[in-house]
This record gives sequence, C-alpha cells and structure tokens, in this order.
Amino acid sequence: MIIIGGHVYIITGVSSGLGAELAKRLLEEGNTVIGLSRTDNEEIVRNTTDGNYFFYPVDLIVTASLTAVLQDLISSIDQYGLNSITLINNAASVTPLKDIQYCTDEDISRSIQLNITAPMLLTSAFIRMTSEWHVVRKIVNISSGSGKYPAPSMSLYCSAKAAMNMFSRCIGMEQEQRQSANEVQVYAVDPGMMDTSMQQIARESDMALAGYFAAQKTEGNLKDPARVASQIIKLISNSVSINGSLYKVCELEE
Repeated sequence: MIIIGGHVYIITGVSSGLGAELAKRLLEEGNTVIGLSRTDNEEIVRNTTDGNYFFYPVDLIVTASLTAVLQDLISSIDQYGLNSITLINNAASVTPLKDIQYCTDEDISRSIQLNITAPMLLTSAFIRMTSEWHVVRKIVNISSGSGKYPAPSMSLYCSAKAAMNMFSRCIGMEQEQRQSANEVQVYAVDPGMMDTSMQQIARESDMALAGYFAAQKTEGNLKDPARVASQIIKLISNSVSINGSLYKVCELEE
C-alpha cells in the first residue's frame, strides 16, 4: 500500500455510526481514508472503486499493538505529495451501563482502553511520527455531552469523554507553546445525540436513564449521523481558532 497525494484521513471505528458516515463523505469528496476497526463496513467497500480506501483490521482495546499499527500505515504514506493528514479518534463504546460496583475488572479495563487509552496512544504516536512532515496535521477527538453531564450507570463513559475533552485542551496548549508553523491542530467535537447503535443500546438498557434515551428517539430528537458527519467535515476544512477547543455540532449548525 502506497498512498500518494491529497488529503489523508485516519479514522477509528469505521464499521458503523458516525465513523462510517465520516468515511463515506470524505471518500465522496475524493479524499483518502484509512479505517481502523475490528470489522470493515461492507457498504464502503462496495461503493469505493477508485482505490482511495484502505482498511486495517485492529482491535483498539488491544492497546499494546496500536503504536506498531500506526507506524505501519504512516510508513506507507508519501508525505511529499500530501496536502494534509488528519487523525479522527472516533471509536468508543457506551457500555457497561451499570453502577460501578457491578462492573467487573474486565468491564472497566476494556472501557478505559477503548475510550481513552487508545486515543491517547494514537495521538502521541501520530504527532511523533509526523513531526518532520511539512503538511497540515490535525487531530479530531470525538467527544460527547456525557463529558460534561454526569449520569448514573454511565460513570465509565462519562469519565472517558471528560478526559477526552481535557486531553484535547492540554495537547492543544502543548502545540501552541511550540510556536511552530508545523504545529498540530487539535480539537474535540461533541456531535450531540445521534440515531446510532450506541444510542439504541442506551435506550434499550435497564439503567435508570433508559426512558430518557428512548424518549429522544420517539420524539425525533436524534441527529442523523450523516448530517453530523457533514458538519464535522466542514469544521475540519477550516483552521481552529484556539488549539484544543471543544466544538458542539449543534452550535456549528446555527
């Protein structure tokens, strides 16, 4: 695999939901997309015929392998023909949805590894491995309103998204302090509540807030992930005003 020229996007969690919609729309615009997830998206594979979609099967919970995976794909990119390269840390899981005392050690470890350890490792490796590249570099961390609003039975997910927001702010400050023309633009994006399998899991669970999540579906308050993906892509195409900022898709639509 040799990737030459244009804009390259590395997206975690491309098998479904927002990750799949981001990949589809970026490919439609003629960009190159590298997907990282356990399973591929058949629709993307079926509809991509110009060779600008590449898929790496990887379990993001197995964090020990992530730096090597990124090194492998970064080494396959011809930096001299690039306009930009962007890492989108999208993959996440809302489970387990239960009070912390009922979460097993494995539940806790897997949630932390996928929701925050993997994005941190990939961010670190991405910045380090592209440090000598003279192209536009961006990192987009997909956050959630859960990072701001606490909820019972969602302590692991809420905590991880709160950590994602703070992580983005800190990395943004680090990049600004470098005072380099080659700094990485980093920001977090809260997509809002979307009509995805993750929201379905929440509304069909037995936690106390399941009724609230179900009502959002019934009342038509869930966002179309395809529309959210389009808004995020518009944001990506511009430079951030303050490195490390948190953006809300609902505000981008105003």
